[in-house]
Amino acid sequence: MSVFTLSAVDVPQLMLVQQECYSEELVESAAVMAARIVACSQTCWGYFIGGQMAGYLLAYPSVLGSITPLAAAFPLYQDANCLYLHDMAISADFRGQSLAPKLLKHATAEAEKMVLEALALVAVQGAEGYWAKQGFVKVMDITKEQQAILDTYLPEIACYMTKVLRSEPKL
Repeated sequence: MSVFTLSAVDVPQLMLVQQECYSEELVESAAVMAARIVACSQTCWGYFIGGQMAGYLLAYPSVLGSITPLAAAFPLYQDANCLYLHDMAISADFRGQSLAPKLLKHATAEAEKMVLEALALVAVQGAEGYWAKQGFVKVMDITKEQQAILDTYLPEIACYMTKVLRSEPKL
């Protein structure tokens, strides 16, 4: 039972987990998932138990306030200040084993190694409460442009949330 960096070889298992966890409107294509893993392999992780993918987390260094549209490539930023957690899913076969917190802990540690100041995500399918329990706060003031992007996630069930990892040092 360990967290591993994903590669394109893992996409078929990832797609099975994704299709099991998300409504049809939120399922992203295998081609998009593979491109994300290739572009940002250092921040795309899978949790495997006995060779089977139990869950995954696809993330990338981003800029606070910048939301990635559903089914879009991960943008590459030179001035990243947060780790954007685009997609995390745990297979129903492995729920109740605290895998989501383990993936989140791994992502947080990696973001801290990268000296990023926050985590960001779009909560969907009623997950806002889960993320709030993990210390994420709903961002209420987003630009019209970013709201239009958020709306690609079915606006009635999506919200942009952030979690501060570190504050500026005191002088």
